[in-house]
Amino acid sequence: MSVVILALASCASGTVSDTSQLVDVSSEPTPTAVVTLVNGVTRVVIHLSPTEGEGQIGTAVFNSVGDSTTVEISVEPQTTDAQPIHIHSGICTDVGAVRHALQNVVRGSSVTVIDLSLKEIISDGALVNVHESYTHASNYTACGQIPLDLP
Repeated sequence: MSVVILALASCASGTVSDTSQLVDVSSEPTPTAVVTLVNGVTRVVIHLSPTEGEGQIGTAVFNSVGDSTTVEISVEPQTTDAQPIHIHSGICTDVGAVRHALQNVVRGSSVTVIDLSLKEIISDGALVNVHESYTHASNYTACGQIPLDLP
């Protein structure tokens, strides 16, 4: 865990424009998602991390009320390139088809509103996948599994 903490501390003050400086956390386990239901709002926080090698770490926060879900993404280190991000079917080690395109990650952040309930978004398994850039779209920098078991 010290690798992650040191890497975040060293990246907190600047913007990384070269993905060769991305954090190597492949030996760290991906923490379990946190799911809460309060006053009709389902909130799911998933941790994003590289599936292998270097990449980015961060969170994807889903807030779902009725037929609307807001997805907030935060990743470090930040890059200067816009990063495509999607909700895919499958699991992080076997990424399936795109289900929903999200707003690009720009300087480490993205916010998207989807006019569907969270249960509709994640039916049959889903994940959040961050791409390095449009030029290197086949390179995934972070992934997080969305849990199937929701309140």
